[in-house]
Amino acid sequence: MLFKDEYNFSLLPKCFFMIAIITSSLLAGYLMFKDVNGLASWLKPYAINGNFTRQVILMVCMLFYISRLFITSFVFLKRKMGWGETILVSSLMSFALFLFARVGGNSHSPLNILDYLGLILFLGGSWINTYSEYTRYIWKKNDINKGKLYTDGLFKYSMHINYFGDIILFSGLALITQNFSILIVSLFMALNFVFFLIPSLDRYLERKYGDEFKEYANRTKKLIP
Repeated sequence: MLFKDEYNFSLLPKCFFMIAIITSSLLAGYLMFKDVNGLASWLKPYAINGNFTRQVILMVCMLFYISRLFITSFVFLKRKMGWGETILVSSLMSFALFLFARVGGNSHSPLNILDYLGLILFLGGSWINTYSEYTRYIWKKNDINKGKLYTDGLFKYSMHINYFGDIILFSGLALITQNFSILIVSLFMALNFVFFLIPSLDRYLERKYGDEFKEYANRTKKLIP
């Protein structure tokens, strides 16, 4: 069971999560910007050589994403983060970020419309995810709302609007790579949400909120607004 009805800061799982994605991103940055001749011999085959501007854009996006995750994990997220959830999400996010950096960083194409569209999707998806989490956080800080289910803000359009934001932003990163096949990462993430994370989260919410959750679920879209 991934989601538990417990409030716990979960320091170790959250630290593991952040270390995993930071390590993946730093490795990608090292392979991008370190001179090939300066790399260890076993790393040279993995050097990332492509359009420098695109490499910078990808790294800035990744650092921005990591900063957002840090705030979400250590400020917005109050429920317990179990090790099963931690390992799953850490693995998926680390792999996805490194893949985007490697594939996109090796592209020699000059910046084009796909890059600009990708940036728009990345920023839009980031806003959807962060704003929805922020408004829920502020609402739950009010003692009068203790024990209640948050259904306002962007969550009135979709029960899992934060996950929808993740799909959008990762689709944007995929476009920046200039390789349409990388969109399969966003597809895989969406399928993981639909068939694994969302059903698990819904069971948790139904146990916690009962009829309040059922009524909310009956009137609200599941993922796509």
